[in-house]
Amino acid sequence: MRFLPVAIDVRTRRCVVVGGGSVGARKAATLVRAGADVVVVAPKITKELARKAESGALRWVEEPFAPQHVAGAFLVVMATDDDALNAAGAGLAAEQGAMVCDASSSRRSSLIFGALLEEDGVTVAAFTDGRSPRRAKRKRDEIAAMLAAKGRVT
Repeated sequence: MRFLPVAIDVRTRRCVVVGGGSVGARKAATLVRAGADVVVVAPKITKELARKAESGALRWVEEPFAPQHVAGAFLVVMATDDDALNAAGAGLAAEQGAMVCDASSSRRSSLIFGALLEEDGVTVAAFTDGRSPRRAKRKRDEIAAMLAAKGRVT
């Protein structure tokens, strides 16, 4: 096991998500649900992220990534489709003391997001040490199906 499954209190902490596509949207949504002060940096964002920005759930910086975007961040998620940009941003954020999730490389990450199942105030997270997020999602779904079969999940 490389990553220790823990829960981190991110309430009111500045968390920066670089990338406005589907991966960035999922990470930003998770951080919003956890009460983080979420900033999304991307020239374009998904409709879901745009709705969250319009509602005030997060802030959108409508520009390409620049080093100043990670200054003072508690956590930085690099979620662009540009591996070199993700690597550079992850390195910069780590140098500045932020926890880092590089969605394109668990090797460059100091933390990863698990596949989450949230029900009745309980959260179950499935991890594969960053090797296969798809497999983690399948396991999460298997757990949900087992609980539903036992009448424990609605």
